[in-house]
Amino acid sequence: MPKIFSFASINIDEVYSVPHIVRPGETLTSTKRQQHAGGKGTNASIAAARSGHSHVTVIGKIGPDGLWIRTLIESTGANIDHITVLEQTPTGRAIIQVDDAGENAIFLFPGANHMLTQDDARKALAVNSSEGDWLLLTNETTAVVEAMRVAKDAGMQVLWNPAPVDSRVVANGLVDVLVANESELAEIARQQKGKEADGGGLGDCAKLARQVMLWMGCHVIAVTLGSKGSLGLVRLSRLNTHEIAIHATKDNNSNSDSNSSSSDNDIVEIRMACAPVGKDQVKDTTGAGDTWVGYFAAELARKQGDSPESIGSAVTSLTPSMVEHAMRVATYASGLAVTQMGAVTSIPHRAQVDEFLKTKKTKQK
Repeated sequence: MPKIFSFASINIDEVYSVPHIVRPGETLTSTKRQQHAGGKGTNASIAAARSGHSHVTVIGKIGPDGLWIRTLIESTGANIDHITVLEQTPTGRAIIQVDDAGENAIFLFPGANHMLTQDDARKALAVNSSEGDWLLLTNETTAVVEAMRVAKDAGMQVLWNPAPVDSRVVANGLVDVLVANESELAEIARQQKGKEADGGGLGDCAKLARQVMLWMGCHVIAVTLGSKGSLGLVRLSRLNTHEIAIHATKDNNSNSDSNSSSSDNDIVEIRMACAPVGKDQVKDTTGAGDTWVGYFAAELARKQGDSPESIGSAVTSLTPSMVEHAMRVATYASGLAVTQMGAVTSIPHRAQVDEFLKTKKTKQK
């Protein structure tokens, strides 16, 4: 099975419960304060480890105030040998508001996350990475593009979650799998060609994703759509001749989780409904997207491990059925995540996800 390396942001999350997200000029009293481990890279790494993937390595930097987070990451089974402690730099922080409906607003203090360098990636990947392994990245650290180049030079596969979108990070030709939400996808498109997303629905999102796929040279794009589920695009190639049938049906009236169809330019489109979680069950959406990313990456690696002939320096060997499977598992994992408070604390273990996939019911606490 391909190993996973995460060039990760590591944050201390300060979570404030509020009746609504604070408005400009408004002073609001919080009803509760909690502190958790966080950072998009940390969350995705822990999600990958909790999914059952046995080879997750986290590359990151913290201050002395973040030692407890390193211990927490290690407890999930992830490798922490490449998490460096900087004595004079504090750990990154995220200040998070969560309203009564579970929606959130976040601002970040980067701290040690902005001390990561290309050499950090090079040293970590030189130890035990192999061709076909995965590098996961977000935009919460420095040296994002530089780390991608190191990975590509080593024949690795790159999965990028461009959050928060940063116009200074231009990764064309370096990303094999792009995972973004609607607003991130629209911003990337605007930066690429100066175009705005229509925002008129799923069809427009699919069209925009196709354009971004062509502009960036990605082989797979997954777009998370909140209550509308998720959208996947897979570029076909001669390498995925071992493809098996996608489980979904083309009948829009069926009860299947997803709907897949081929189209022009040898791109297969996959549409996945959201997990069956009631609005009254949603407590906190903070870590849901990161949970989706971590489980998605781990499932792609797992399916490649089941099909050794698909592993290589080109991620075009990923097939639509692999991507569809990974999207379904990620969707149910993130569905469970929103039913609990906190980011890391809400990330489910694989047994919980498997049970949810089987029963389509969440267990309330």
